[in-house]
Amino acid sequence: MNTQKITFYEEISMNAHPSLKTQLYDGWVLRFSNGYTYRANSVNPIYTSTLPVAEKVSFCEEAYARQNLPSAFKVTDASSAELDNLLAERGYEVVTPTYMFINPVLPDAPNTGNVITSRCITPEWRGHFFRLNGVSDPQKIVTASAMMDNIQHNLVCVQIESHGEVIACGLCVVERGYVGLYDIVVDSAHRQKGYGYELCRTLLSEAVKLGAKSAYLQVVSANAPAIALYKKLGYQQLYQYWYRVKDGRQLK
Repeated sequence: MNTQKITFYEEISMNAHPSLKTQLYDGWVLRFSNGYTYRANSVNPIYTSTLPVAEKVSFCEEAYARQNLPSAFKVTDASSAELDNLLAERGYEVVTPTYMFINPVLPDAPNTGNVITSRCITPEWRGHFFRLNGVSDPQKIVTASAMMDNIQHNLVCVQIESHGEVIACGLCVVERGYVGLYDIVVDSAHRQKGYGYELCRTLLSEAVKLGAKSAYLQVVSANAPAIALYKKLGYQQLYQYWYRVKDGRQLK
């Protein structure tokens, strides 16, 4: 596996899903966001290190304990076996194995009448996103909103209506000619009806207008329906990553 390529996708995916706080430590990126998502509350060991791995893991454990967060490490196919083995020995469990999918061919799809697009995160879109995801905790809403506001690159938000009701939404972020799909959600009562496909095609076609030439996304390996959808859109797996988590505390 091309380590440099993995590092690139890890960089742009972190930028597209920013954390509230970031700490750099000898090639590792520590991210903190009040416990909202593993992506934004984990150690990302993506650059060259110089210090002993065991010393660094202990440092990170103390850093996350100070934030009252479980220690979580994002391990990719490019990570050292030494790190993964050490975490396993220390009692870290593997959670949410995930694929990084890429797609070199972007569609040119017309915008249909029931699709609403915006090049910013509107209050309306944000409200539908939380509703469709079942997020009602005020602290999570505040944290997630602040993370969205931290996105520094061009983005597109899309929502789909059916009979006057918003039943699907998603967004994409464009950086350096690459577009990442995020926050894709379809109301449970309207799944398997083609709305997810329409949503993704619209996001990708809108991203082309912002200079996107290639696409990527992350999908949990256990999410078979989503994987089938993305393969239908032309995505293919590039690499895999997983989280090593201690203390048995689960994040969304």
